[in-house]
Amino acid sequence: MPFKIEDTRKNAAPKLKTLIKDGLITAEDALDWLRTIYEIRFFEEKVFDLLGQNIIKGASHLYAGQEAVATGAIAAIAKGDVIGSTHRGHGHCGAVGNKYAENDDDRQQHWNRMMAELMGRETGYCKGRGGSMHIADVDKCNNLGSTGIVGGNIPPAVGAAIAERYKKTGKVVISFFGDGSTNTGSFHEAMNMASVMDVPLVAVIENNLYGMSVPFFGSDIEGAGCASNVEDVAQRAASYDVPAMIVDGQDVAAVFLAVRKATEYARENSNMMMVEAKTYRYYGHSRSDPRAYRTKDEEKAWRERDPALVLSKKLLGEKLADQEQLDAIRDKAFDTIEASVQFGLDSAWPDPADLARDVYVEESSPDYLVEGEKATAGKVAEATSVFERELATGSGGSKKERSQAAQAIVKDKYGMDVVTMGQAVAAAQAEELRRDENVIILGEDVGLYGGAYGATKGLVDEFGVDRVIDTAISEAAITGAAVGAAIRGLRPIAEIMYVDFLPIAMDQLMHNGAFNRYMFGGHAKVPMVLRTEGGVGRCIAAHHSKSLEAMVMHVPGLYVVMPSTPYDAKGLLRSAIQSDNPVVFIEHKATYGQMGAVPDGDYTIPLGVADIKREGKDVTIATYSRMTMFALEAAKTLQDDHGISAEVIDLRTLKPMDTAAVAESVRKTGRLITVSEAFGHCGVASEITRQVTEYEFDNGRCGFDYLDARPINLAAADVPPPMSEPLELASIPSCDKIVAAARSMV
Repeated sequence: MPFKIEDTRKNAAPKLKTLIKDGLITAEDALDWLRTIYEIRFFEEKVFDLLGQNIIKGASHLYAGQEAVATGAIAAIAKGDVIGSTHRGHGHCGAVGNKYAENDDDRQQHWNRMMAELMGRETGYCKGRGGSMHIADVDKCNNLGSTGIVGGNIPPAVGAAIAERYKKTGKVVISFFGDGSTNTGSFHEAMNMASVMDVPLVAVIENNLYGMSVPFFGSDIEGAGCASNVEDVAQRAASYDVPAMIVDGQDVAAVFLAVRKATEYARENSNMMMVEAKTYRYYGHSRSDPRAYRTKDEEKAWRERDPALVLSKKLLGEKLADQEQLDAIRDKAFDTIEASVQFGLDSAWPDPADLARDVYVEESSPDYLVEGEKATAGKVAEATSVFERELATGSGGSKKERSQAAQAIVKDKYGMDVVTMGQAVAAAQAEELRRDENVIILGEDVGLYGGAYGATKGLVDEFGVDRVIDTAISEAAITGAAVGAAIRGLRPIAEIMYVDFLPIAMDQLMHNGAFNRYMFGGHAKVPMVLRTEGGVGRCIAAHHSKSLEAMVMHVPGLYVVMPSTPYDAKGLLRSAIQSDNPVVFIEHKATYGQMGAVPDGDYTIPLGVADIKREGKDVTIATYSRMTMFALEAAKTLQDDHGISAEVIDLRTLKPMDTAAVAESVRKTGRLITVSEAFGHCGVASEITRQVTEYEFDNGRCGFDYLDARPINLAAADVPPPMSEPLELASIPSCDKIVAAARSMV
């Protein structure tokens, strides 16, 4: 169905008896709608009161006035369908919890857990870690959860729809968001992605007329702003060539019919539809909002069309209930919320000892695997040295011919192939795509083009466009979609072409990818990999040459991995894809052509385990990524020219960091040099030093006690990476700088 807007407000208001006659609902369903509307309303009124008493703390954005949207929309979907919510999400959580409640006891427990969550108690849905703006029931109700970032919930909903389409579950995803979201980049990126990828998504826009204080379109208040020159958000569906409906958001029956139609369309056609519900929030944006931007007459007019009042009139007018029954429903809803308040007050606070619980999925590798990998790494290093020596000393023929001859020698002697870093990255992804059908790749130019640096070359030919997905230039949508797909059971690999573009996606990566597990009380896993590349070396200046690993290391909930060799790249990437934690995997653009030995067969490298690339006794050089090669070159010069024995430790995983390996080396050498291509200020190099100096040994001493000289941190200069090659080279640590640092210490 191409773009078309159906304004259902022009039709006669739907009658409940017609819905009952058509077999769409029962009379009991209609009465239950009223109960849900009242429960949401009383919940919000109680929250407003408890905020004033400081019993509920923080910010709560109340849903009162919009109850018909959540109630009608949730009633229209099937159990098993997925919803994504917003910072104003109590109504969505309330309605979907009611849908899954089997009896009154279940229903009471649902509201109990909601109230306890807002009070910050252990018995809350998220164990008090999410609170009002991040409430979710991921396990039972397929609720992707709320987000405090306006528009931030939309890309994960698209990702969830990608997952449902890919898995052929027949499920539909409902993404709730407000009119304020529709002016954000996340909205446009996500809607475009959903449209292009033909996913079963229903976008429910709750147009309550105001984005915080700014009217969406027009106002009678002098000086009030305007967020849009388009009165109906539904008109924006034209940009994505998808159908849309406008519906009276105060009439639960009208919302039910509209969302039911949209859900059927999305389910049958695997396409998106928009539903704009015209509604109104009774309270301000938050409790402190005086609502000076709207008139009392406007508020009065909307309250005359209160969702509970509209439905009650239908029930009475169609003789489906009498006033006594309606009063009983109202009173029962009131009692339910009152009981939830007492439950919350009686509930225990979370134990501060559990502060760090559920930030990560706990993962570990048995000692025998770690030790086995160390042995393998040694053999790989030896084989790579043989290749490099044969390549350098081989005579005759072209460089390509000498390389092929050297590769043949390594293959014959060690049974290992010699490949480039780019080939190793592509091979790791291919092996995981073959191993696990839930692995997919999405990003800019990852398909036919094979990736900007060839790291996905050939994958679309083997695995097809459903698993290797080219997207628009939409870093936020790519990352957010990976989050949603991961929560819904896939293991997505999202490629961001340059790490410099990562700040565009940081909202999705941090607030959803990194935080969701913790915010939702450990009830979610986000097994995704975000692959990207960084660093200088191609003279392409500041917007394409930065090293931003410190930025993502700063975020709780993320793993950060940076390989230095083809062997490491392949083994670490496979481990990252298999991890249940979100992993940022950063390659270096100048290493894609670097060659090294890689073992045959199925191997992985444990995350969080450093590799001693060269043993030494006089000074420890701790580094990672391309700087490992610089450090090894410097160590050779130090030994050959100055008689200084340097130990080079390649961290490989920056978070979690193998601090113990570096600290044990420092205990032996007494000296520490850290080398990083990231900026020095608040950077990785200084963080390595901090962790080592604070490291506690079994004997009660710390790393600082074993230092015989002050640590030296070598990092990028505090300048944007310049284009000119001499300046670019001067901006980062070099072999000469490492040598000079070591000589100054020993």
